[in-house]
Amino acid sequence: MTDLSSLQQRIDELEGLNRLAQTLCSTLEIDEILSAIIDASLTLCHAHQASIVLMDPSTKETVKTLVHEAGTSRERIEHTVNMLVAGWILEHQKPFRADNLIDGLGLKNPPDRYRRHGSVLAVPLQISGEVIGIINLINEAEGYAFGEDSMRVATIIAQQSGQFIHHAKLHEKLFEENERLKRTLEQHYKVNGVVGTSKKMKDILDTLPVIAKSSATVLVYGETGTGKELVARAIHFQSDRNDKPFIPLNCAAIPANLIESELFGHERGAFTGASGTMIGKFELADKGTIFLEEIAEMPLELQPKLLRLLEERRFFRLGSSVERSIDVRVIAATNRDLLKLTRDGKFREDLYYRLNVMPISLPPLRERKDDIPILAQYFLDEFSHNKKKLSHPALERLQSFEWKGNVRELKNIIERLALLIPSEEITAAHLQALNIASIDSAASTSDLSSMLKSLIQSNNGKNDLLDEIEKNVVHIALRESNGNVSEAARLLGVDRKALDRRKEKYCL
Repeated sequence: MTDLSSLQQRIDELEGLNRLAQTLCSTLEIDEILSAIIDASLTLCHAHQASIVLMDPSTKETVKTLVHEAGTSRERIEHTVNMLVAGWILEHQKPFRADNLIDGLGLKNPPDRYRRHGSVLAVPLQISGEVIGIINLINEAEGYAFGEDSMRVATIIAQQSGQFIHHAKLHEKLFEENERLKRTLEQHYKVNGVVGTSKKMKDILDTLPVIAKSSATVLVYGETGTGKELVARAIHFQSDRNDKPFIPLNCAAIPANLIESELFGHERGAFTGASGTMIGKFELADKGTIFLEEIAEMPLELQPKLLRLLEERRFFRLGSSVERSIDVRVIAATNRDLLKLTRDGKFREDLYYRLNVMPISLPPLRERKDDIPILAQYFLDEFSHNKKKLSHPALERLQSFEWKGNVRELKNIIERLALLIPSEEITAAHLQALNIASIDSAASTSDLSSMLKSLIQSNNGKNDLLDEIEKNVVHIALRESNGNVSEAARLLGVDRKALDRRKEKYCL
């Protein structure tokens, strides 16, 4: 290759990589990102066929495959070939390059159709050193072999693409979660029918449709566990933004030195450890709603940036000189007295007034005890799949309790009842047996032996209590591990195969 042609090739590569980077930065749609990566790979690496296989890093199972081919390609890459190459990359943790598939993989007695594939080049897509997929390329020309230049360019494309695929998958997951929550909430919030019929809640619920129609910033006040996020979701799903993302962020759960990056995003190299571009929560929430929980914990030095975004709807990613515009509704929440914090100099006064456009104050559960029966049965229906009910004396006992943890505490206790009580009706005796809704409940529930003894007595031979307890323990472990069977087995101190047998036994 002459120096002139080599220079032109480098220019073409740079222009192609630049076009790819612009596309990756302009969308969060996973299919658009994958198509752009494949198109760039076909062109810049001189391939006839290209595919991307995305995998779940924890299970190594395929979650998405996209295949494109140039106009001269004779046939598409088949799934088995992609899986063979992916398996090799996962085993060796490095790119794969071979003049032909059979020799490269060392296949014995391969199908004849494998001989039609030409030179193969595949590179891993990685996030933080973990393989999340592969880019697989094939050139069918007889005698052609992918060279070092193609390997170099494919590796650059993979490195450039991994972070964007990760964020697009995150966005897709959030969208799917929003759809699931929307379906749930559409059942929950009918004709202002949030679970609760007390006067205080009716007054609030009557205002939600009015608030939802505007794009005004909302500030939700309430003690921990009163349902501030639930109200924020209700506002979002009753608004004309309901088909766009709802992005929650707990300001108290993120270290102060990371919260700016979480909110606004950052560019690669913006600070030590910033190995790639990250899209912030505000950008993910574009056209939708962002919910800032525990806004009082927002670092004082970051509050001017938040104020500017609220006023101008413009911001900069960390390490970027490009100003970005967004259309996002902000709903904030706090369990503290923000006005007092402003007087004490711990929260900016101008930000307080900018957030406090539409204030909503949620009452604690002890001030809306009329709602406890309907809330309790609603949660029980959810956890028991409409198979259990609470007796009237049990509901009266629940109403007599103080509920310092508010609705969240009530929900947790109803879940415990649904899991531990095998009978269809939960009575006051069951609550007493499990030391629920009593003054000394905090001290008594730690006594596992006493609790199990009471449970045995209340069951009185009616059900197979051992099976019921084991089933519920397995269910709780799987929930605590987010469905990861290996982690659930570790938590329970059993072999994974033993847990698999129990899962099969109880249809979990």
